[in-house]
Amino acid sequence: MDKELRRLIQKVGGAVAGSGARHLDTDESEAAFRHLLQGAGEEIQIAAFFVALRSKGTTADELTGAALAARSRIEFPLLPEGTVVVSTSRMGRRSGPLLSVVSVAAAVGAGVPVLLQASPHASGSGVTMGDLWKKMGGQIHASASPAANELAQNSLACWQPTAADEGWTRLLRIENELGLRCAPDVVSKLLAPSGSRVIVPSRLGPVLGMASDAYANLGHQTCLIVQGLEGSLDPSVTGMTRGMLLEEEGKSPLRLQPDDLGLGELEEPPALDSDRMLASETACRKALAGAEGPELSCALLGAALLIRLSGQTRDLASAVGMARESIESGSAEKKLCF
Repeated sequence: MDKELRRLIQKVGGAVAGSGARHLDTDESEAAFRHLLQGAGEEIQIAAFFVALRSKGTTADELTGAALAARSRIEFPLLPEGTVVVSTSRMGRRSGPLLSVVSVAAAVGAGVPVLLQASPHASGSGVTMGDLWKKMGGQIHASASPAANELAQNSLACWQPTAADEGWTRLLRIENELGLRCAPDVVSKLLAPSGSRVIVPSRLGPVLGMASDAYANLGHQTCLIVQGLEGSLDPSVTGMTRGMLLEEEGKSPLRLQPDDLGLGELEEPPALDSDRMLASETACRKALAGAEGPELSCALLGAALLIRLSGQTRDLASAVGMARESIESGSAEKKLCF
């Protein structure tokens, strides 16, 4: 049994002697994850470590350290100027359709290069951006060079930063077997190219400050954390979507009201089929066709956030107009393979 990992499990879970759970500092977390990614630790230890972190509540320092360990093993693609990195989760949407892939296409059609970081869903989870991308016939690249080439040619590419790392694959498998969302899924959203503009989804709860602190610690000056529907990047069209914007000026809260942009609806985009993937495909087709309704409104709101983050405009109303023109002209649809 790995003695160092045992010590850290006792620290974050509370020592046998009865002391309370304690946080790891950045160096301890980086050392722990570097150790794990190199193949150390028995699987039962790793599972216990993940559960202890989850039960205690992960800190920005712990996320930063884990991300630093993982980033040191990844070759990142070169990004064109103004690229927005969309860093997504393996959890996916279970109840409603996923529309953020249309938001991405609309932003790209409006002139924003986008690197989509996505993967197929975790065991037992809903539809992810990676699922939809593969369904459309798109390729999820496992290495930086082909992702960079596709991005340079089409202003849009998809890759999975952890796919080529056997150490990371082991940690994700253990998380899958646990059936709980633990540190690997959270940390995987922090694996964006250094200094890039990043938009990332977050679950509801008091985590916006922690997430923005982790990105700031990792050197990102422009980042948007969005608490969309079911922890996705899909903004609500019936109420306010909260988030946190990190820019050179500092951190500021996001309060996205669809009514303020003429995109308020009576209901969220409905799932029109019991098959989650088919329901998402149907909703995406409807939004791409420009049919008025909650699907289009949701996609336009998401695209406006991407355009805003790219620096093309700071005005969300103007960004919505750019996204709408992208969809109505067919530019967005050309970026997808439905």
